[in-house]
Amino acid sequence: MAKMKDKRWAVWMAGLVLAAGVAAETAPGSLVRAEEFPVYSEDASVIDEDSAAAETESSTKIEGTYSVLSDWVLVDAQSTEAEKVYKQSGYEAAENTSTLTCSYLDTSYTVFEYEQLRDMLTNNLLYSNVDAQISTSAVYTDAKDYLYILTADDSTKEYRDIHYYVVGDLRCFCIEVREYRAEAEQMSAANQKTPEEVGLKTAQQFVWDGEE
Repeated sequence: MAKMKDKRWAVWMAGLVLAAGVAAETAPGSLVRAEEFPVYSEDASVIDEDSAAAETESSTKIEGTYSVLSDWVLVDAQSTEAEKVYKQSGYEAAENTSTLTCSYLDTSYTVFEYEQLRDMLTNNLLYSNVDAQISTSAVYTDAKDYLYILTADDSTKEYRDIHYYVVGDLRCFCIEVREYRAEAEQMSAANQKTPEEVGLKTAQQFVWDGEE
């Protein structure tokens, strides 16, 4: 699989240059998103079987392993089963401070359909941040998975949002970093890793279950 990824990676990287421009020209009505349609049947047992199968599939979705630097701690009060929120140690109760939010995103795309995935993610960010400058890039994780990076930077706000997506089959591991500008500048001046750097390191070290 690694060789197939390498052959397609050059196309991925080339497409990033045009991704934001292409997405900006896309009409709002053509925004790419996964949709689910209800299935109706007169046979109630069929519906029950389908529901049971869906629940089983949902409960066995592949996850992975990640770790955040020790000076960032899990904030239980702001976390849920689906989203884990981290803040700098000592700032757990503070507002208007940088955060890392880790979660999973189910998609309709396999690891080889990265162009469609890239366009969906870029489109969604463009339409939800109409006043922000959107930038995109892509690298490999340490495990050689695709890592897609999106940044929404609205100069009128005191923070910017950086999104990291580790690409898997029909699923992504996501880290959303909300980085407050003044805080990041202070950390950089003190030779500490900024929230952006912490988020990138966390994403790069992520490993899907079953990967070597």
